[in-house]
Amino acid sequence: MHFLYAAHVTDDHLTPDQQRVLRGLRAPAMATDVDTPSHNSRPKDFDSAQDWVTAFFDKGAEEVLGYYADDFVWEDIEFMQTITTKEDLYKAFVVFNNSGPESPFGVHKFEVLSYDGDRCPRQHAQTRQGPTPGEFPEEVYRRYADNIFLGADFDYDEWGYMQWIWKATHNEDFFGIPAAGKTTYTRGTTTQFYRDGKIVRCRTHWNFREFAMQLGVIPFPDEAWRNNPGLGEQG
Repeated sequence: MHFLYAAHVTDDHLTPDQQRVLRGLRAPAMATDVDTPSHNSRPKDFDSAQDWVTAFFDKGAEEVLGYYADDFVWEDIEFMQTITTKEDLYKAFVVFNNSGPESPFGVHKFEVLSYDGDRCPRQHAQTRQGPTPGEFPEEVYRRYADNIFLGADFDYDEWGYMQWIWKATHNEDFFGIPAAGKTTYTRGTTTQFYRDGKIVRCRTHWNFREFAMQLGVIPFPDEAWRNNPGLGEQG
């Protein structure tokens, strides 16, 4: 998703305060003076979901760190990106701290449309046991299973599932895809598991196909099957 822009950012792009925070995350013994507020005072709900999805842009990466437990998994499944440390989490999102209408990283707007969730007895994921299924080559199975199992042993006492829409105004091309001057819209979902009010697992899906269609990379789907005469009523 939008965190992919982080690869273009170096320490030179950061303010002195941001560089200090990053140094502190690389060496946890160093004080960072980053306020990481507690988010466990009330159950999660629609408002907390909207707060999370906009915090990267409205509150800054320093604030976002406080939403996550010390041990966590963050994953964007479409781009096969996984984050498990707060240093990487900070590097992924600090790019948007200094962004504005002319930012090369674009302008991004997210709106949550629905939220489901509840508190629950403390538990962790149930996972498949046993050898690799015979239908899957070992290396293929491990490539998927290792990410799925990552963080599965983290206990949680609350869960949330949100559906959101995303507007991206592109000021430059998007990783080799002509996008400068264009605006794209798509939808996505995020599933989160919390312990003591902080995120321990966070996985996002979003519709890259629709994103790519709007940028002219792939055609829009053909829905001729809806009127396929071969599937009509039989006499």
